Amino acid sequence: MGTWIGHIAPGVFFVIFALWWHINNCIRYFRSLVNENDEKTRQPMKFYGSTTYPCFCFPRKYVRRLPLESILKILITSIHFSIEIITGYDSHPRPHLGDENAHHTAMLFGFFLGSCIEILVHYKVPFPKRINQIMGFLAFAIEGLMMIFHLHARSMIDAHIHQLLALTIGCSMIGAIGECFDPNNFWFIFARSFFALTQGTWFIQAAYVIWPKTSNPFFLWDPNSHRSVSLLTMSYAYHLAGNASILIILYLIIYMFTSSSAKLNIHSMKDVEAIDEYKLIYNVNEEDNEL
Repeated sequence: MGTWIGHIAPGVFFVIFALWWHINNCIRYFRSLVNENDEKTRQPMKFYGSTTYPCFCFPRKYVRRLPLESILKILITSIHFSIEIITGYDSHPRPHLGDENAHHTAMLFGFFLGSCIEILVHYKVPFPKRINQIMGFLAFAIEGLMMIFHLHARSMIDAHIHQLLALTIGCSMIGAIGECFDPNNFWFIFARSFFALTQGTWFIQAAYVIWPKTSNPFFLWDPNSHRSVSLLTMSYAYHLAGNASILIILYLIIYMFTSSSAKLNIHSMKDVEAIDEYKLIYNVNEEDNEL
């Protein structure tokens, strides 16, 4: 991860997963406002949150029922984990893994473990309720802990980049705690998408600040300048505003497509879901989960 591509790659993945969560979250929300009943229960459709979503773009029903998102997260973290071990291994003076590489593997492990739990829950292993939300909080907590203590021997601007990233991860943790208590709350899932998107765009920004791909002085950052730190903080503020704008625009686009095909009842959504109605995971094992 301590390279240009090592920051670009996780940034891209965070962006993709954040947009994927947000799009599916919005679709479920608008479907809960449609004046129609569930096909199986004949009851009005309700909004259900989830840590993962099925891939309805595939033609075969069997493929759509697989926990593809969780499998993809395991594959991505496993590849990244392997790269860190291969590139960080050194046999002199004794076999060991470089400090930064070891830190990066620890950051990845929480997401790997959480994805494994998601697959087990998908196949009806009787874990306690909301285990997926708890594992999401744990993954962000591990990442945040390692990020805070990942600043030794860094330049002023490098350390500031990682401090802002740690701040973003901390906000993701707060959102994850909210999901633990209220997993069917639209705004907590929106917060997860927003701060994951911010992590992604900030990882990409960090790659070009620390490892610039140009010699143009207008795009080079002074690593020990207080002015650079100030400008970087301003850049972070624009990331927050820009990412919020992206999610709002996506929300409106999904609304236009949904409202054009169905009449929405904006007064039918209840803010509080009964705890005893919450399922272990609202996933593709249920017929009534299809969008």
